[in-house]
Amino acid sequence: MQTKYLILILGLLIVILAHGDRGRKAGGSGPYIKSILGIENGSGRRIKGYDYIRVLAVMAVIGTHVVQSDTQLSSGSPGWIGLRIAETAFLTCNVLFVMLSGALLLNRGEEPVASFYRKRVFRVVIPMAVYYMFYLYMGLYHSGLFNPANWLDAGRRFLSGPSDWNPHFWLMYVIISFYLTAPFFRVMVQNMSDRLLTSFVFLTFVMNGALAWLPLAGIQFSFVTVLCGWESVFVFGYFWTRPVSKRFFKLFMALGTVSFVFTAAASCIAPDGAEMLFNKAPSMLFMAGGIFAWFSERENRLKMPGMAVRVIGKYGFSILLIHWYILHYVTEERLGLFASSLGVIGGTALAMAVTLILSLLAALVFDNTVVIAVEYVCEAALKWLEKIWKRLTRRSAS
Repeated sequence: MQTKYLILILGLLIVILAHGDRGRKAGGSGPYIKSILGIENGSGRRIKGYDYIRVLAVMAVIGTHVVQSDTQLSSGSPGWIGLRIAETAFLTCNVLFVMLSGALLLNRGEEPVASFYRKRVFRVVIPMAVYYMFYLYMGLYHSGLFNPANWLDAGRRFLSGPSDWNPHFWLMYVIISFYLTAPFFRVMVQNMSDRLLTSFVFLTFVMNGALAWLPLAGIQFSFVTVLCGWESVFVFGYFWTRPVSKRFFKLFMALGTVSFVFTAAASCIAPDGAEMLFNKAPSMLFMAGGIFAWFSERENRLKMPGMAVRVIGKYGFSILLIHWYILHYVTEERLGLFASSLGVIGGTALAMAVTLILSLLAALVFDNTVVIAVEYVCEAALKWLEKIWKRLTRRSAS
């Protein structure tokens, strides 16, 4: 029997063992299936607005890449203008994800750094590495997946950052960098007074604005610190978890609306120049802040998220990882669906819906087969190493 078939059989056995182990920990097949779908009963402390924002951000990421990949419309045409306006709204996705990370990670009690890192390795780094390997297999290795030399090459590429086959992974590397600093940022921001935190956020807006817009005046801004990096957006997300943020709900909703109109107009009139209004620029921060303010203000009136929202939220990270392949190699290449296929509105909506559904199905299957198997093996290896370490420390102590 060929080696690859033996590996596949071994992998299947590991998947069965992994699900069996997790099923026992969950208390049976019923609760475990609910946990797989993300519809288990929560603790009652879940913030509903964050669930909706997460799904909104996932859809916005897909929408961004749908409209950006459509080059069939001529510049200045009504359809082209529609796509530029849609892109302006969708591009809040990056800021929303970083803000969500800050709101969720920095608004927690202190925990041991090693424990925090261990959780993030299994929840984020390992799945990301597995999906990274998938892209390399589809784009580079093909039938050479089981070649050890390719594994070493994949490890080198993974540590080097996104590849040509998964450029959208840049955001994942940004988020992982926050996980490295989160235990320390958490102590810092939680010990800030409301006034000091507000001043910090205000200063980050000034610094990000200077970094984005001073080059228009021929000034190269060189005072680049965490105040004008993605870390500032990370802290901005935490800001919305503090009661002081309530004072700014209406202000940010108004400024967010104005920023959207201005940015959309600039994107249509001077699409190349509008780049300075995206990402960490204050215009985009106002838009994302307005979205957070809108959901935060209505938290007590929001309905509990339905099954669709909870399932998408559960697999949101994996959808981000796999959607690039689904969009470009399935939705567009295989199905022939583009943003302009059925008119801008219909084509964009259809391409987004198909990509979202197929990405969710792919993530559901991939996470519960390949990813869970790798996690199970890594957990077993870590436990084995911990046992060896304990034995060695006991011997040295005696």
